Amino acid sequence: MNFKKDYDGEAKAIITDAFVFTDFKPGELPDMKFFTHVAAWDTGAEHTSLSMEVIEALQLKPVGYDTIAVFGGVEKAGLYQVSIGLPNATIMHNMIVYGADLDEYSMLIGMDVIRKTDFLITNADGKTTFQFRTPSEGGVEL
Repeated sequence: MNFKKDYDGEAKAIITDAFVFTDFKPGELPDMKFFTHVAAWDTGAEHTSLSMEVIEALQLKPVGYDTIAVFGGVEKAGLYQVSIGLPNATIMHNMIVYGADLDEYSMLIGMDVIRKTDFLITNADGKTTFQFRTPSEGGVEL
C-alpha cells in the first residue's frame, strides 16, 4: 500500500500519524491502541522507540532490557512488544521497540520498520514530498 505526504516548504523532519497497539495476531482485535500525530521517521535510528507517555497509556510491560545510545553515552531501556499501524493502514506485528524519552515525539520510526518499505524523499522546488509503500516492491529508480 502506498502513502504520500507533501509538505509546504522543506521539511525539517518527516512526521506522520501512527498507531501503536498492544501486540496482537493478524485476524484478532487489539486490546488497546494509542494514536499519535507525531511519529518521526528516523533513518539514523536502528530501532523504533516509543515515548514513556505511549508506554504508560498502553500499560505496556517490558519483555526485556537493552542499552540505547543517547547524547552523551548509553542508557538502559525497556523493550516492549507491540504492533505498529503505519499511515498507509499497514500493521506490523511482533515489533520489539525501545522505551525512550523522546521529548516532542510519541514515536521514532526506525530502520527496523523503514527497511521493510520502499522509502522516498524528494525536495523539488523547495517542497518536500515523502512517500513509502509496503510491502517493499523494489525497483525504485530516479
